[in-house]
Amino acid sequence: MKNYDISRLKQRVEFGLVKSVEDDNTGDYKQEFVPQFKLWCGDYTQTMTQQYTLLGNDQQNLLTIVVRHNPSINDTLLAKLNGVLYDVAAVNSDSQINAFDTVTLKQSSKKG
Repeated sequence: MKNYDISRLKQRVEFGLVKSVEDDNTGDYKQEFVPQFKLWCGDYTQTMTQQYTLLGNDQQNLLTIVVRHNPSINDTLLAKLNGVLYDVAAVNSDSQINAFDTVTLKQSSKKG
């Protein structure tokens, strides 16, 4: 996707994993989101057909964002956007120069 205005990338999204992290106060380990990298992202408006398809597949907690092309993004990562943790459901990658990727996020049941 090349026809996306870069000025629309106004939010920060963190990509990472949930790992066991030691609590400095108690010495116990707890599961916590650990970011690996941050990117600027923007909203992606879905067509009505895409929305109907997602609703038909019971995928109502989906959000699609746009980021500059980054080969490090894959469906094994989690994303944290506006304090909410998401699973990366799909990545529509475009490796052309100055291209953008669409990343579909699904609200995660994991704690972050």
